[in-house]
Amino acid sequence: MINRYGYSEEFKKSVVQKLLTRGKRKVKDIAYEAGIKTPTLYDWRDKFATTSDMKKTTKPQSRSAKDKLTALLEFNALPAEERGEYLRKNGLFEESILEWQKQMVEALNPTKKSQQELKELIIEKNKVKQLEKEIRRKDKALAEVSALLVLKKKADLIWGSEEDE
Repeated sequence: MINRYGYSEEFKKSVVQKLLTRGKRKVKDIAYEAGIKTPTLYDWRDKFATTSDMKKTTKPQSRSAKDKLTALLEFNALPAEERGEYLRKNGLFEESILEWQKQMVEALNPTKKSQQELKELIIEKNKVKQLEKEIRRKDKALAEVSALLVLKKKADLIWGSEEDE
């Protein structure tokens, strides 16, 4: 049904969906493309974004690991011709899916290089621990020497120094 301004409910919902999945695009650009003013777009968002078929999708990189894995499994289970529709519906990009897949494979199958890096990291941590221990020991020795010097100066003031005699 078209209202007095000439915009159907479907059109409004589609513009709100674009708003909710806009990524880095500016709100005013979406409003301009739709031929409406920005406050109108915000009014439509308030009206339609709360319905069950409208939900805000998050940026691909800010999704949780569980959401990424779910999306990856669902995407790979689909035939090739349905994947594009799935990506559009969920506000995803194929590059994101491929990157997530690469990350999952690397996480589940550590390479010798990563194991070597882990060993080097452990060695470096042990070196740091040893150096910190040595610094603490030297700090204690320095504090002891400082205390002895202060005591010597006080003793010299009270009893006079050996040079005075």
